[in-house]
Amino acid sequence: METNRLGVRQRDKYKIKLQYVGTRYHGWQAQKDLLTVQAVVSDCLSRLAGDHVSVIGASRTDAGVHALGQVAHFQFRPRPSIPDLQRTLNAVLPWDIRIMELETAHRRFHARWHATHKRYDYRIYNGSILPPFLYQRVHHEPQPLDASAMGKAARLLEGTQDFSAFAATSSRVSNSVRTLLRSTVIQRRDEIVYRVVGTGFLHHMVRNIVGTLLEVGLGQRTPEDVQGILEGKDRTQAGPTAPPEGLYLVRIWYDRVWSQRS
Repeated sequence: METNRLGVRQRDKYKIKLQYVGTRYHGWQAQKDLLTVQAVVSDCLSRLAGDHVSVIGASRTDAGVHALGQVAHFQFRPRPSIPDLQRTLNAVLPWDIRIMELETAHRRFHARWHATHKRYDYRIYNGSILPPFLYQRVHHEPQPLDASAMGKAARLLEGTQDFSAFAATSSRVSNSVRTLLRSTVIQRRDEIVYRVVGTGFLHHMVRNIVGTLLEVGLGQRTPEDVQGILEGKDRTQAGPTAPPEGLYLVRIWYDRVWSQRS
């Protein structure tokens, strides 16, 4: 543990990978009088440290969205062993949030700003009857979907393009250009998964894309319509926002330099 020029011990920085079931949370980001994942993790760490601990996440997942690979960082003054800190933290967290990995981090590491790209999966159950154990874990579409047409439409979204048509109506970002490295549809028996990897995403972008792909799968649009929607840059021309329960933040990548401690 380092000290500053006054001899005061500095907090160590830690990087964590979390999994959580987002069903009962109002998203990741802390909000006044609302239950959020960030607030719960921060509160548990603060109780362990006896002082406020701020937790910074890589992605601001929405209410009801799940995570298999959320990444965050925090600073912590006590210096327990890594296994002890991970075990103790998981013991005080609720059942639907778990710290899957914990390690000391580069002192300048930032979970959000240093992420290079992210992967999201959107799970659609396309059987006629939704198994109860999948309730609130997938989006249920009982009508038959044409996964091949959905996949053709999804591939048209790859590359660097203006995704204004798929941004949330409340979005106020000045630049809607984003790069999708992969945009594909995978079918596994009764489940259809939209998988997307990108360097960045607009608010509701993935769910708005899925809402449009569902219309393609139902035969309400052609795959080629997606190109016109992109070029039109008009949110009203795209499909509805798909429900949050099918969306999973799966993985976040970082440059190798941030895996080095300093």
